[in-house]
Amino acid sequence: MTLRGMIVNGDQSKTYTALNDFVIDNGDTHRMLTCQLLADNRFVGKYKADGIIIATPTGSTAYSLAAGGPIVAPGVSSIVITPICPHTLTSRPLVLPDSSVIEIVFPEVLDGAGIMVDGQIEEPLQNKSRVVIQKAEYDIAFITFDDTNYFQTLRTKMGWGRRGDRDN
Repeated sequence: MTLRGMIVNGDQSKTYTALNDFVIDNGDTHRMLTCQLLADNRFVGKYKADGIIIATPTGSTAYSLAAGGPIVAPGVSSIVITPICPHTLTSRPLVLPDSSVIEIVFPEVLDGAGIMVDGQIEEPLQNKSRVVIQKAEYDIAFITFDDTNYFQTLRTKMGWGRRGDRDN
């Protein structure tokens, strides 16, 4: 699954596609980002955090996981929203259906904020910017091998089931 993100700055817009994630933060200013999140035109909440990650199941094991988000199995069609170091304990990761249209708006003045696409492309955000993210029209096919097991890979990479250095 891939995500399509449209960044609207005034009367101009740009569209990007991400395999892993879109990350919105205040960049080099290291200030708190305040944004409002809507899903399918319904207000979800106001986030005050160092940033926010909108990820695919593939991206759930990347930056989103490091920020405290859930691991989503590849076959689960969903969009993961993970606040980065939220400034309230009640801001938690959220998993939405892949049919959701997510809109992010910024009620406060943006100072150096930007959006990063798969850690590769950075686009600055301006005051009154809005970001609309939804499932893209196409998926990317991965090569899989019969002798691989997703959960075995997770156990190996994450060290699940090990207790210290005693167990392998």
